[in-house]
Amino acid sequence: MPLPADDHTGARIADYRKLRQLTQAGLAQRAFVSRGTIAKIEAGLSPATPAVVAAVARALEVEVAVLNGQPFLEEMRQDQLDRMIAPLAIALDMYDLGPDLSIRPRPLSEVSAEVGELCKAACATEYNRTGDRLPGLLAELTTIISGLPEGAERRRTAAQLAWCYWVAYEFAYRLGFQHLAAIALERMGYMGEQAQDPLLLALRLQRRSSMFLRRGDNPMALRVLDRAQQLVGQHDAPRSVPALAVSGSLHLAGAIASAQAKNGEDVKERMKEARGVAERIGDVPQVYWASFGLTSVAHFDVATSVELGRLGEAVKFARKMRFPADHPRMRVGRYHIELARAYSQMGRGESAQKELFKAREAAPQQARYHPLMRETVGVLVRRSRSVPGTLASLAAWVGV
Repeated sequence: MPLPADDHTGARIADYRKLRQLTQAGLAQRAFVSRGTIAKIEAGLSPATPAVVAAVARALEVEVAVLNGQPFLEEMRQDQLDRMIAPLAIALDMYDLGPDLSIRPRPLSEVSAEVGELCKAACATEYNRTGDRLPGLLAELTTIISGLPEGAERRRTAAQLAWCYWVAYEFAYRLGFQHLAAIALERMGYMGEQAQDPLLLALRLQRRSSMFLRRGDNPMALRVLDRAQQLVGQHDAPRSVPALAVSGSLHLAGAIASAQAKNGEDVKERMKEARGVAERIGDVPQVYWASFGLTSVAHFDVATSVELGRLGEAVKFARKMRFPADHPRMRVGRYHIELARAYSQMGRGESAQKELFKAREAAPQQARYHPLMRETVGVLVRRSRSVPGTLASLAAWVGV
């Protein structure tokens, strides 16, 4: 169901600003952005970037999700995703209640294969597949581990449970259920400790840093990522390909955090570290589901340039960007959304629209529920005197 024309992030910012009895200049001062930026966002003529939304949310003392208008319940009903939230919430609460006597667990090898398929679906942003199967897998693995003594089999089972909680985080976080996402990360840490796997724990901290970044807390995000790098160093083989792939992914996450803080020098250093790792190991898809390598570094050259406001540089990098066939659809879709945002800010509406359609083709469900996708579509619609049919159909699809 399309939303009213005044239902967008900028309009919600304006509403809360007025409730707090602030002028645009007053809000800009508190959020450390320009008044012109606030004015354009409130008018719906400029996309509300994650960094700006986080800064404004802090100034207005509201949650980021409130300003972004998440969760997207009408679209979730259409995609039949809403019915998956309650079972997932229940499954996350069952972690310490012992075995479910109604379950006859399969062999761990069979369950592990299904966990792997679930992780693949999460990387492809196939929310229907992940949300539908996840609660049952969590219950089955919880039943299996409750009967195991300390030892290698228990550690292997704990690792599979940790990956299920990682999928739960991805599902909840992408759909805007931040509280469930935080619980899933807590459970992932609990099982990662039992698995005695520092790489799992490092990846959990990477996701935790994303939640800090979403709130605009860049220093805490970077602190968490630095701790994650320390965990990688505790791995039995810290120079192995899996450990290096995780380390490289952490460098890229740190580069984005520094870019959102407008710290160009730190971005340069972190990208240099990531590039050094990538040149050593090449592209390694789905190693610890990190999918790190030269392609990821090239992607983040674009992403960090967009965050730093170096839009011409971002477009220049994008001309060289090529994704291998096995690159995660999540990453490909996000790349096209980022590039669309850059084109939108440059006033190149037609190019932005093309990138949005590429994002939809690469990862449809991610595109439909991504706040920046909606913001960019909304900006293009509001800037158009006569909305072309293709853009109108895209706007209806994302709920603008």
